[in-house]
Order: sequence, then C-alpha cells, then structure tokens
Amino acid sequence: MMFKNSFRLLCANFDKVWKLLCYQILSWAIVLGLLAPFYNVISSSVVEAWELYKLGDIFVSGTFYGLNVATALTSVCGAVMKFVTLLFGSNIIIGIYFMVIVFFVRPVLSNVGKYVVCEMMYGYMASGSKHGFTSTLLRTLKRSLPYACIKTLYCLPFDALILLSLFGLTAISDPKYGYAMPFLIVLVPSILYAFKETFNAGWAPSMIVYDYNVFRAYPKGMVASLRRGLRVFSTAFIIYLLAFVLAMILGLYSIIIILPIIFPLFDIFEMVMFFSSQGMRFYVDSDTILSPKKLEEVDKIEDAKYLL
Repeated sequence: MMFKNSFRLLCANFDKVWKLLCYQILSWAIVLGLLAPFYNVISSSVVEAWELYKLGDIFVSGTFYGLNVATALTSVCGAVMKFVTLLFGSNIIIGIYFMVIVFFVRPVLSNVGKYVVCEMMYGYMASGSKHGFTSTLLRTLKRSLPYACIKTLYCLPFDALILLSLFGLTAISDPKYGYAMPFLIVLVPSILYAFKETFNAGWAPSMIVYDYNVFRAYPKGMVASLRRGLRVFSTAFIIYLLAFVLAMILGLYSIIIILPIIFPLFDIFEMVMFFSSQGMRFYVDSDTILSPKKLEEVDKIEDAKYLL
C-alpha cells in the first residue's frame, strides 16, 4: 500500500519531478564550477584511466547486457581506482578537495533538495495545497542545511559499505561467478540501499511534521520507521530493485530517465510512511483522502502498558 500510495502521489505531483530535476542540474553545475579551477589535473586523470580500461568500448552501446555486466563492472571499478590513484599522485591537495566536493558538498546539495520536496509534500498531503520550489527552498534553508550536513556525515559509512560491496563483487575471479554476477549486482546494492533507507526514512518527515531540530527528529523518525520496519524495508527494496533491473534491461543511458523519477519517489515514500505510521490522514490526490490506522490500532498488545 505504501508503494501504491507513493506512486499515486507522484502522479498527482509530477511537477515536482521537473522542479527537482532542475535543482539537481543546478547543483551539478555548482559542483562542476567548484572543480573547474583544477580542470586540467582532473581531466587528465579521467582520460588516462578511461583509456587504460577502454571504457569507451563498454559504453559504446550504452548497455550492460547479460554476462557483460561482470566485465563492465570490473572495468569501471578498476578505472575509478586508477583515477583516484592518479589524482592523489599528481597533487594530494587537489585529491582531497575533489573528495570533499564529490562526497560531501554534492550530497549536501542533494539532501537540501530532498528536504524541500518533503516540505512541499507535507503541504499537499496535509491540506491539498501546493507550494513553489524556490519559495520553499528559501523559507526552509535554515532547517534544511543543518539536516543535509548532518545526514551526509551520518550516511558516509552506509555509502562506503555500498561502494566496498561493489568493489568486492569484482574481486572474485572464479569463472563460474560470471553467471551469478547479473543477479548479485542487482540484489546486493538493492538490499544495502533498502537498509540505508529504513534507518533514514523518518528523519526529514519528523522534522517537518513535528517541527523538531535535526537531532531530536532522528529518534522520532526512527521510531516511526521501525514501527513498520518490514514494510519500509520491503518497499524500498522493491523500488531499488526495479530501478536496477530497468537500468540493466533498458541500458545504461536509461538512468537519465530513471534517476529523476526515483529521487522524488523516495521523498514521497518517506512522507507516506511517516503519515501512515503516525495514523495521520492525508491526500493521495485532489479527490481522495486516506485514513490510516491510528497508533493504538498499529501498536502491539504488549506495548499497550506504555500508553498513558
């Protein structure tokens, strides 16, 4: 039901897909602008790693079909490691600067956009009203920026684990492993991303709904998320699984279409999860109001002794 209601809300608020896409493009422009002063060093490292692992041959068709995914992933991971080695070898200061921009500044900008979409969805789900992206961004910046910074730091171990898992998949040299690779490259990241989403899904919604600060909101959001933990995990897993499968079936370039939809879908899913977990009524479209079960209906009988 959470997936169904999230998708219905996405269709009813599809304008947010375009607004968030424009924001993400602007965010990337800012990142590229920050990296521009060191263009020559970065680009030379990229070109050398690209040519060494012949990535042009991999991306020429724009797809990762069948067993080719094993070779493609190995080449991409090898090229990334070579690029990092070359970058730090040429200038360690530039290497550190690049890492800070890519792994901190860029996620912070992305999380600010996430908070804005959740804030806009709160207005629609609570009262059926729609608000502008830019006005919401400026109005919530003093709250979204601390949230984005703290969440980025908190998620670094999750992201590191996911990256290590991808590199680990390429480290196995058994030829028979090639047949399992297409399945593992879909299942492993989907499971890890679903765990990450489960532990973070209620963070932004609890800040917005209850007007908590970033630190007080996390435990409140965690309680809401774990109240329906299995549903949250399974729904997140299905969304990620579908995204990875579609990317492999339709081709690598299909990510250009998939990603702009996945990001707002997860923002909407988090709001739906929080409203449902708290037993709060919400609009799923302009003509339909959904009434989830109240907290006392959701909680287990053994938890009743804690109710006042």
